[in-house]
Amino acid sequence: MTSRPEFTVLLARQRSGTNALRSVLETHSEICCLNEVFQLADRFADDSLIRASNYFNFLEQYCAGDVTKSFPDRHAEVLDAFLAYLRGLTPKRLIVLDVKYNSTHHLSGVFREIANPKFFRLLKDQQIGVLHLTRRNLLRCLVSNLKAWQTDRYHIVDGHPPADGSLLLPPLWAVDKMTYWAAEDELVARSFDDYPSYKCVDYVDIFPDAAGVIDKAALRDLANWLGVPDAFTNGKSFSKLSSLPLDQTIENIDEVRTALRGTRFEPFLEDEPAYRSPCEVDR
Repeated sequence: MTSRPEFTVLLARQRSGTNALRSVLETHSEICCLNEVFQLADRFADDSLIRASNYFNFLEQYCAGDVTKSFPDRHAEVLDAFLAYLRGLTPKRLIVLDVKYNSTHHLSGVFREIANPKFFRLLKDQQIGVLHLTRRNLLRCLVSNLKAWQTDRYHIVDGHPPADGSLLLPPLWAVDKMTYWAAEDELVARSFDDYPSYKCVDYVDIFPDAAGVIDKAALRDLANWLGVPDAFTNGKSFSKLSSLPLDQTIENIDEVRTALRGTRFEPFLEDEPAYRSPCEVDR
C-alpha cells in the first residue's frame, strides 16, 4: 500500500473550529486545505475545488461500469485511489482533508467492531497525518450545534451573524449527549495513542480569546508538526454564530446547573474565554 505522508486528516466533530483553522492553514503557500470530503451535499457545490475533491463525485467516476470496486472489501484500494486523485488537484506539497467523526464510516471494511472505525486503521496503514481537533467544553459545543441546527447556518465568512438568542436545553438529554461525545473523543485518542503522526489540539488552546485569531504559539507548534515554515496569514475570517455567554444563551440555566452538579461536566459551566468578559478572563 502507498505511503502518503503528504496528507493530513483534520478530524473533529461539528462546531469544533475546523473552518476557522482551515482558513488560516490554507494561507500557507505549501498547504492545500479541502472542505469536508465526505459531505454528500457538496457534490453540487458552487466552488469547483469543493466539487472536484468530493469523495462521492470521485467514487461515481471511479466505479463507473464496475460497482464491485466500491465494495467494503476493497476500501483500502478506494482510499489509495482517492488520495492519488486528490494529489492531482493541487501542486501544493501538503493536503489537509476535513473529516468529521460522523462521516468516518464511508470508508470501512467488511467487518469491524461497532466502536472501532476501520477508517482509522486505513489512515495509519497509509501513514496519513491525523490532526485531532477537540472542543473540551462540550456544553459550549452542544449549544453551538443547536444554534446551527435551528438557524440552518453553520458559518459566516467575513460577514455578520444573525442576531443571537437563547434556547431551552433539556438537562438530561444534554448530559446523555455530552457523555456520548466524551466517549467519542476518548475513542479517537485511544485509536491513535501509538501513532507517531497524530496530534491532538483543543479549540480553546488555538482560539484563546474573543479576537478570533489563532494563538501565535499554537500556530508555530502546528507549523512545526506539519513540517512547514511558520508563514501563515493569521487573521479572523469567520464570525461566531453564538456570542452570548452560557448563562444568557441557556434559558433554563439553573436546571442545567443542577443536572451537571457533581458530574464530570460541571466544569463546563465555566464558559470558554471567548465568551467571558475581560475581567473574568484576566482573573
